Amino acid sequence: MLVGGLGEEALLRKLRDIFASSEPNVRVGIGDDAAILGCPAGKEAVWSTDLTLEGIHFERQWQTPQQLGRKCLAVNLSDIAAMGATPSFALLSIACPTDTEVDFILELARGFAGLAADESVAVVGGDTTASAGGIALSVTVGGYIDDGAALLRSGAMVGDSILVTGKLGSAAAGMQLIQEGEGEAYPDLTAAFLEPSARIGAGLAAVKVGATSMTDISDGLASDLRHICEESGVGAMIEPASLPFSPHLDEAVIRFGWNRESIMLSGGEDYELLFTLTGSIAEQVKEVIAHESGQQVTIIGEIMEHEYGVRLVDRDGSGRDIPRHGYEHFQSSY
Repeated sequence: MLVGGLGEEALLRKLRDIFASSEPNVRVGIGDDAAILGCPAGKEAVWSTDLTLEGIHFERQWQTPQQLGRKCLAVNLSDIAAMGATPSFALLSIACPTDTEVDFILELARGFAGLAADESVAVVGGDTTASAGGIALSVTVGGYIDDGAALLRSGAMVGDSILVTGKLGSAAAGMQLIQEGEGEAYPDLTAAFLEPSARIGAGLAAVKVGATSMTDISDGLASDLRHICEESGVGAMIEPASLPFSPHLDEAVIRFGWNRESIMLSGGEDYELLFTLTGSIAEQVKEVIAHESGQQVTIIGEIMEHEYGVRLVDRDGSGRDIPRHGYEHFQSSY
């Protein structure tokens, strides 16, 4: 059955059943004009929103609808993780053509609801509407953090170490493989693109050990590091040899003739956390974050004076400016 044949009210009833929740801080959820949410004493609310558009962020043939539903929530959860907060609520709005299969939308919703359940996130509302062309998904996620504890981009200080979770470049490589019809060649790389994970545990651990700033790597290390530097009024030195990457990325780079450094710096969609820590404790506490989150944590550089700029420094001491480009909407991509 097509969405146009089912109608909005019937579709909403099916979605409401999928998103049923008993989260204690939800006073009013799906079914009224707006949700009513409680905020525990001593907490601040943290909110983020994002759009996922067919033809810009995804093509239907790239993934299953459940994978798409999980990913559009995961990328929003990543923003909450980047503040060091705990996600609690989500809203999902769907615009789709009237000839979209109902089962596609319901499977997308089940993927979204599945990840929400995994992360103890209550889906409290949203909207549906017809689209003149292509599917558009708007997701808003909210969470809580202790008063004054949020990690901002503006807290990095000269002498801090720069760290990342996980591995870089896998998602960009995975997207490239899919676009070139080689998606089966390296399943872990394509999974990094299609099924990203929000590093919520690592974000919470970073707050606990005293990280000074944090962001998630959505547009590429080059762009997102500059965001921290610009907001903090500092420069940065990155050691290219320290950047963590998957062995399969190395194999793919050789096989397809890609530029590994460019993919890791500018590829985007890693959704790993990029954060800073006081240099004197970074080596010790990165192991605490790794243990508590189950994620690899790597020191990749140091925060410098603003006048230094944002530079790559090789082992022989030679340096060069980090390219500015990452993914930026309204301009060319990589």
